[in-house]
Amino acid sequence: MFHKKATEKEKTAALEKLKKEFGEIKRLDESPVREYMLKWLSAFAPDMTYSDAKAYCLPRLMYKNYLWNAFGFEKAECVMGEDAESAFGGGFSGECFVLLNDENLLCTVPDGTVFSPENTARFANIIIFTKNFSKTYVHTGKEGFGPYYKDSEE
Repeated sequence: MFHKKATEKEKTAALEKLKKEFGEIKRLDESPVREYMLKWLSAFAPDMTYSDAKAYCLPRLMYKNYLWNAFGFEKAECVMGEDAESAFGGGFSGECFVLLNDENLLCTVPDGTVFSPENTARFANIIIFTKNFSKTYVHTGKEGFGPYYKDSEE
């Protein structure tokens, strides 16, 4: 599917929506989002080939791909649906990253317990993961896909 990059205005609006829902949020601009995407794939889809990652998960010049496609196309095992919501429960303890895939926006939250399946469902294509890349929760916003949960330490 063809797409255009999110404008700065769209990113700012998404950041404000995150702040309104979750409180303290810090946007990360000092590192390219793609680096974090690659680390996420390494942690949560370690057996996925780079060519599959490029084809299914990483944004390309004219095509919108989603990191969660690693789970949606069954390139990596995970917990899905209600089981994922139960596993995620009250969020994650400690500092977490939040990635809004559509806006290509990466932020940090000092306390991941602010997240729940209910409040993350207010966002499409939101990926939450712990600072050490040990756990992730994804709400896709697409019917029939997700939510997904994975503990990389399993």
